[in-house]
Amino acid sequence: MRDLEGKTAVITGSASGMGLAFAECFGREGMNVVMADIEEPALRVAATRVESLGATVLPVVTDVGDEGSMDALGQAVRDAFGAAHLVCLNAGVTPPTGPIESLTTNDWRWVFDVNLFGVVHGIRVFLPELKARDEGSLVITASVAGLTSFPWLSAYNATKHAVTSIAESLYAELAEDGSRVRVHCLCPGMVATRIGDAERNRPKALQNAGGVAPPSPSGDLSEYAGSFEHFARQPPEVAELVLAAVVEERFWIETDSVYREAIKARHRSIENRTPPPATGTIMDPYFAK
Repeated sequence: MRDLEGKTAVITGSASGMGLAFAECFGREGMNVVMADIEEPALRVAATRVESLGATVLPVVTDVGDEGSMDALGQAVRDAFGAAHLVCLNAGVTPPTGPIESLTTNDWRWVFDVNLFGVVHGIRVFLPELKARDEGSLVITASVAGLTSFPWLSAYNATKHAVTSIAESLYAELAEDGSRVRVHCLCPGMVATRIGDAERNRPKALQNAGGVAPPSPSGDLSEYAGSFEHFARQPPEVAELVLAAVVEERFWIETDSVYREAIKARHRSIENRTPPPATGTIMDPYFAK
């Protein structure tokens, strides 16, 4: 989709992090921007920030894991601007790191509601209109965790593998139909966002009794905190990569190449029927010699 001026972008998880950077980026390109997020105070502040760039902005408080809330988002977009042209299904959370048996049913339900069903609901709400117009783009935020399977992140890995597969399947379906609607799969590595603090937005019904248990030492990523700022991408950098992929109509979007060997090793293990190769933590590739 090369001509963005005057068209409408819908971005979930846009009160902070990558979503906010996407809103700013597409707003500067002359698009109307619909900003959806569950965190109302932060969303109001973020919307004002994007409006200051000269963009027309519609903030909509949205729980992406809730079917009715996503239906309401779709209706708000139609009422304000008509059908959307660009939809970034970006909202995401991560449960505590640690062994798979330490995760509660609430942990699994929460991360699946946001990371997986947020994408499922978004496709259901917005794809028919994109297909009817035979124009537009869907950007699905997956992760390198959807291309690898490092330990201590089982629930997060599972959702990101799922949405990567959804993006690939949707691409194939649209190609079979001869559709001009494009799909883009964003697989970022480490990005300086607040996803590690996502617990602040966990619904009360899915909170664990007694609070959140600390991560297992074997799955604790805190030892990397001091080095994080040296290798994490900044959200505006990622937004520019997404913009380029949308304009150039490219499917895969990566933020760096540090995980390429880990991805290749996983593919080789599947081809050769050998055990999964990922060990250590998802941060280790940044420190590989």
